[in-house]
Amino acid sequence: MSLIYSLDIIGTFAFAISGALFASDKKFDMFGVLIIAFVTAVGGGMLRDVLINAHPINWIGDLNYLWTILIAVVFTILFKSKIAPLSKTLFLFDTIGIGVFTLLGVQKGLATICIPQWQLSWEWYRQSLAVF
Repeated sequence: MSLIYSLDIIGTFAFAISGALFASDKKFDMFGVLIIAFVTAVGGGMLRDVLINAHPINWIGDLNYLWTILIAVVFTILFKSKIAPLSKTLFLFDTIGIGVFTLLGVQKGLATICIPQWQLSWEWYRQSLAVF
């Protein structure tokens, strides 16, 4: 198992806990908690992969992501009384997830040689000024 894959699983776990905590605070049922945890955990990465046209999308080809989300939801339900009273718990898991997924997004963007849109706009602007 590579370091990148391990970080991806850790970030998925952290965001799934964050989503499950949010959904359980809003009094969702078990299915709702699972859906919110799933969307929170893999939604951003899936959107990134669609935008940069990276195929296959990670969670579709690997069941470990689904198992990780399921385990995170069960962990959150079982230990909610222990982790919910902490005032910064939701913020802590969001921070861990954002940090890990930022590193993974940069790595994936560099691997696909993705040029930011603002850079393309700047190049077009700079070249149009060179004409005058």
